[in-house]
Amino acid sequence: MKKVIAFLSVFIILIITSVNYYFEFIGLGDPIRYDKDLIYGFAPKENQKKKRFKSSLVTINESGLRSIENWRDSKKKKILFIGDSVTFGGSYIDDKKIFSHLVCDELKRFFCGNAGVNGYGIINMVNRSRYDERIHDTDIVIFLFSALNFTREYTSSETAHFYLNDHDFFLSGLMEAISFFSTKYDVNYLLSKKDNTKKYNHDRELIDYSLEQLANEAKRLKKNNKIVKIFLSVEKDNKKSENSLNQYIFDRLVNFEFENFYYLENTLNKVDYFVDNIHLSSKGHKIVAEKIISTISLTD
Repeated sequence: MKKVIAFLSVFIILIITSVNYYFEFIGLGDPIRYDKDLIYGFAPKENQKKKRFKSSLVTINESGLRSIENWRDSKKKKILFIGDSVTFGGSYIDDKKIFSHLVCDELKRFFCGNAGVNGYGIINMVNRSRYDERIHDTDIVIFLFSALNFTREYTSSETAHFYLNDHDFFLSGLMEAISFFSTKYDVNYLLSKKDNTKKYNHDRELIDYSLEQLANEAKRLKKNNKIVKIFLSVEKDNKKSENSLNQYIFDRLVNFEFENFYYLENTLNKVDYFVDNIHLSSKGHKIVAEKIISTISLTD
């Protein structure tokens, strides 16, 4: 009996170790680390360079922005991108293939900083724009988000499932995989997404509040001589029926009459522009970069 228990114990350990090795091999186990922030929730720690999925490099510079160059050292005009994981680019797209890099790779007179953060809602983005010191020497501020962001309340570090410490975990690949799937398939979260009248009305109130805050921030930035551009991304299935929240958000954005508002429905019109229903593939990043470049004039 003892031999059987010993054999099973060794077998289980080998299985767990092998599974952990597999997850580490595909890029899990060394995630981007985050700092808490009382104003805009959380943001990546400065000075990180990680090799993630499919050997994609994710670099966080000295200013906590996703960029392979230093923000403070650049004497060029600056573009600051603000958004959530769509803007950040995820851990499966290399630094040099995300749209923020591609824009400045083409427009050499600009330096691009990417302040997109996984899990941000509109209020996080607005607070980041309003209080982040990087905004002072920014010439163009580009907000890029999807309709989903308007139904997210302010996301704090306590409610976001991100790593806030620097130490390595035992079986780190397996632990990150468990964390990812437990978040993705959290029962309470899935139940909260159930479509009902009460939630619909709550979402509409949150959307209206978020839009007002975004409009106020756009006005403030313009008053401080910043060019502001707003891009609304789409989902792969792009459900925008007459009574949907997506349609409501689009209509409200149009009604607010933002000076530079661009809807990416006709830009992101192929399924291979996405890696899932929301996030962009390398092709998607390239096509979005081309659209953004087309909106920036020689006088900007």
